[in-house]
Amino acid sequence: AAPPAAFGRREAPRRDPASFRLFASGSGDPGESADDDGPRDYLAELSWLPPLDPTKEIEEIDPEASPQTMVLPLFPLGSTAYLPHSDHILNIFEPRYRQMYSDILFNGSRRFAVPVSNPETGRLATVAPVFYLEDLKEVSEQTDDAVKYVCSHKVIGRVRINRTLNDKVWGDRTTYLKAVVEPLEDGDDDEDLSTRERTLTDRFASIIENQTKLQEPVRFTENLKATLSAARGEDGLWRMAGLWQSLTQNRLAAKESELSDEIQKLLRQYLESQGQDMRSKVTVQFDSLPAEIRAEFTRLQQQYREESAAMVSATIYPFVLLVQCDTHAERLSVFGEMLEEEKKRLQAKVALQSLFSGGMGGADAKGLDEPPTEA
Repeated sequence: AAPPAAFGRREAPRRDPASFRLFASGSGDPGESADDDGPRDYLAELSWLPPLDPTKEIEEIDPEASPQTMVLPLFPLGSTAYLPHSDHILNIFEPRYRQMYSDILFNGSRRFAVPVSNPETGRLATVAPVFYLEDLKEVSEQTDDAVKYVCSHKVIGRVRINRTLNDKVWGDRTTYLKAVVEPLEDGDDDEDLSTRERTLTDRFASIIENQTKLQEPVRFTENLKATLSAARGEDGLWRMAGLWQSLTQNRLAAKESELSDEIQKLLRQYLESQGQDMRSKVTVQFDSLPAEIRAEFTRLQQQYREESAAMVSATIYPFVLLVQCDTHAERLSVFGEMLEEEKKRLQAKVALQSLFSGGMGGADAKGLDEPPTEA
């Protein structure tokens, strides 16, 4: 059956095109927070490798002599979180990664690990998703060799990186990094977590209902509720996490659109005051604008940077932590807290609306729908 249609009038990049709409206007229950000191610092909970050491001797691993040692190429892709069972297309242009793709095709592995990097130190995460190359198109002729390959991948699992083998090449870019890794599997596959899974699914469904009630600018659609599951596997919690990641990415895109609209409005008002029309092709140099207009541009950009900083982090580090979790139970708790933060945000929004409306009409904070509680 086809997935439920769920996106509306204006779309932004997302992982799942049938998830939500962009409207132009612990060990207990998953996600119960132990304190109210503010949002959880997911970045601080991530585990990182030691800094790459360009002076370290290159270590060679003989696959015949060490058949139990797994070595994978590393393809760090900055600050992007990739979840198991997701699909991704990469354009390959750097010489070192052109070589990597040639190598994984030649040896038949078709696999490489994609660790996120710490935004402050550049250190690589110790746990990384594994990409499997499903399709490769040679496009150098069409792109005048600016791009060599367009590659389609599926994330097929996770690995823990034990050590890097050739740190020196990260600096001189002569080739790609390699590392000794071990597959990472959940350690609680035999544990029955169905009650906690139902609780988390109900909480997700309740948030969808409350987003609709509050007419959130970016929100899931109601028909998504019937498809939710927090169980293990591709169609369970990993899918829910992917949906949530798409929500955070679309919120960020909406914020970027908001900034663009504000700048367009400011420029349009200025041009109209000068007797010009933006619909005609007008070139305006920033330095030629009046000081007060430049100051307003700068204020808008600074406001965007401040408001979007937390939004950018929300699209990355909670999901990297989900990848790092070594049990399904731990992952349920982390994702539950992500939902709890959204619930609190919605409650704060209701309280603010009630304050400005004098407490008359509309939903109040207590009026938000609550999921049923498991006995």
